[in-house]
Amino acid sequence: MGTDDDEADLQGSAATARVVSWAHKLATIAVIAAAVLALEFSAERAAAQSSEMGLKPLDVGIFVSSDGDRCFTPGLVTAIKYFTTRLADQVNSSGGIGGRQVALTFFDDFEQAKTTVANVKKAINDPAMMAMIGVPSSTRGRAVFNALGPEIRDKGVPFITEMSLDNIFHDYPSVFTMASSVRNELEVVRKIIAEGGYNRPVFVGLDDDLYSFALGDGVNEISGGPSLAGSYQVPVRNYKLDPNASAPIVEEIKRQDPDLILLSIHSGPTATLLKQLTEAGVDAPVFVLLGRISSIMNQLGPQGYAGTMSQIAREGVPNVYSERLRQRIWRSRQDTWVFDDTRNDDAPGWTSGTCEAQLDAPPRQLFDGANRRAVGRGTQYRDMLQLVIEAAQSAPNTADITDLRRHVGARLRNFVEGRHVLKGLWQDWAFTTDRTAAGDTLILSKAVGDDAPILAPVQYRRINGTLHRSPTVYMSIDLINLSRINTNDRSFDAEFYLSMKSTDNRIDIKNIEFTNAYRSQSGEGRLVSVREIHNGLGASDFPPGVKLYKVSGKFVFEPDLGNYPFDTQRLSVSFQPTSAEQSFLIQPSAQRTRQSDVASDGWDLIEQYVGSDQDIIPTIGASLSERRIVPFYKFNATWVVKRIAVDYYLRVVVPLGFILLVTYFSVYLPHERFDSIMAIQVTALLSSIALYLALPKVDSDQATLSDKIFMMTYAAVSLMIGLSILKDNLRQSKWRFIGWFVVLLQRIVFPVATVAVLTFLLTNTNIETIKFTNSVVAFWKNIIG
Repeated sequence: MGTDDDEADLQGSAATARVVSWAHKLATIAVIAAAVLALEFSAERAAAQSSEMGLKPLDVGIFVSSDGDRCFTPGLVTAIKYFTTRLADQVNSSGGIGGRQVALTFFDDFEQAKTTVANVKKAINDPAMMAMIGVPSSTRGRAVFNALGPEIRDKGVPFITEMSLDNIFHDYPSVFTMASSVRNELEVVRKIIAEGGYNRPVFVGLDDDLYSFALGDGVNEISGGPSLAGSYQVPVRNYKLDPNASAPIVEEIKRQDPDLILLSIHSGPTATLLKQLTEAGVDAPVFVLLGRISSIMNQLGPQGYAGTMSQIAREGVPNVYSERLRQRIWRSRQDTWVFDDTRNDDAPGWTSGTCEAQLDAPPRQLFDGANRRAVGRGTQYRDMLQLVIEAAQSAPNTADITDLRRHVGARLRNFVEGRHVLKGLWQDWAFTTDRTAAGDTLILSKAVGDDAPILAPVQYRRINGTLHRSPTVYMSIDLINLSRINTNDRSFDAEFYLSMKSTDNRIDIKNIEFTNAYRSQSGEGRLVSVREIHNGLGASDFPPGVKLYKVSGKFVFEPDLGNYPFDTQRLSVSFQPTSAEQSFLIQPSAQRTRQSDVASDGWDLIEQYVGSDQDIIPTIGASLSERRIVPFYKFNATWVVKRIAVDYYLRVVVPLGFILLVTYFSVYLPHERFDSIMAIQVTALLSSIALYLALPKVDSDQATLSDKIFMMTYAAVSLMIGLSILKDNLRQSKWRFIGWFVVLLQRIVFPVATVAVLTFLLTNTNIETIKFTNSVVAFWKNIIG
């Protein structure tokens, strides 16, 4: 009797426990549902309150210019939209500006002045327009200010243009430009002409472009220099020059017998004109004021041009990458970084057949010239948007749109070189007192026989408003070997040859500081040794003027161990001039000329490049109450290496594979051998733990790929143990059919899932992991929704 009562009590207790358990689950679900509803209600209420308070989005107008033929949307336009939109989304996700969202409106004028005027008029009449960015043409910009000047002044909308002619907006305090002033460029060009000993320069410009007119007038007013022997304008339409229209000008140039030809007619027309000049026997040096030598050479073909060529460096130093941008690409591989021209199917040229000739362009690569220009332009616009947003975020939250415009304009005028600077994604930004972009005007040159332009031997850098001669140091760093790459110590050893050549023979290795060289713990300074092989003076097999050194040392780096042991690391040797008094610019050799077959223990070299950036050095101004900032160039030679993981496969992946295999086979033992099953599976778990503890540890503040592989193994073996125990408990239960489901999990789902997860971990990079995570999140959102 007592036994029956006990059994009844036990059954009652079990039933009660089940009821309590289900009640607890239902209560938990109810709490979660209530929390979700509360969050949704709060969000809706906050949105309603924001609407009632008048917190409407703040508009920013962005003006772009697709090609006039409209066959393709240029990659640089796509890049501008991509980078600015991403920044706006980031700002909006973190609260916007004083609780107000940032809304971008894109205007495309397709290189039509009337459309540009209409776009700007629409933007300035928008009552929520906080700022405007763009208009990449001085000619179309002149049309805008001629038509809308009084309205632009009255509305006071901060307007960061891309015009080089600052005299157009000189009287508009709210207007700026992200481009260098044509006056600054002309000052450098005049300096080159005056000091180059030229006597008979001629100028050829466009017949309908204000920028070209300004250049022509500017080079004809050289203090202490020659006057133009001739100035001509040619008709260029849709970036094409009619050879028949330019033939008389070619004959006139030949008659003038110039010693310098200044061209401001775009790259394609320049190539056409140079072909005609070559046929006429003219081989005078050419200075390209509007266009790119690389594009001109591609169109000239193998014969090229018989004379030397120079140009303004609008994309920076050749063979040098923006280190800031490379770092961003390295850290944000999930972002888009390649921007092809995209077909515009609505263009009438596809019907008439005129667009078909443009289909031959190959897909762009990440670091080719066209894509770098697109990324550069996109990040420049993104930096300007960041400048506007940071200025607006410092305004009081109660400011209306008029006060906000006034505040942003005042903050932008405060970003003057030497006082304030924006550390942008593309470069450091500041304006001159004339509200043009501050920066040096660099000059490229290409000698006859060279296949690409490089920095001219002498540059003219602007220091405190005055041009100063600055030599170019031609440098080549040829790696001998990399060794002792230690991610725990964050250091590596490098040995390389360093070649230098400059017009200033005083510059040698003593004028270079290796800024990331490892410092001795005993106070002996940086661990770098230099051996001079050739001083550039004596007769030898080395080219005259070339100084050669063998450098070896220990350098520090910042490892990224997220994918250890299948990781890729960036090893850099950073250097800069030792003194600002003897500053210089570095021009590295072309990448294909650098040695790539180098020795590295345990690592494969997969890429090398030279990058540049600049430090912003704060210092005292004219008085102690004034703060000045001085930019200081720095360079780095970087080698990207990938760890050879054969040893890890043999020591870790293969043993773990056998551990998982033995664990899987154990489930086929009969139930009478349950003790053996448990012994095998527990031993497998302990073996994997012991293997992990026996491995050399890496010093990382994040979970590495190796850690994830072991965690997956622990989870798989532990899950198998749990399933085995559950199956044993279900043998005498009325829920025995669940046991068959457990068998299915152990024998089919377990091996498939384990192989799938392990394969995913071993073969996928960070970008794929992010995509996978996003897809899982989207899946569960759909389920919940």
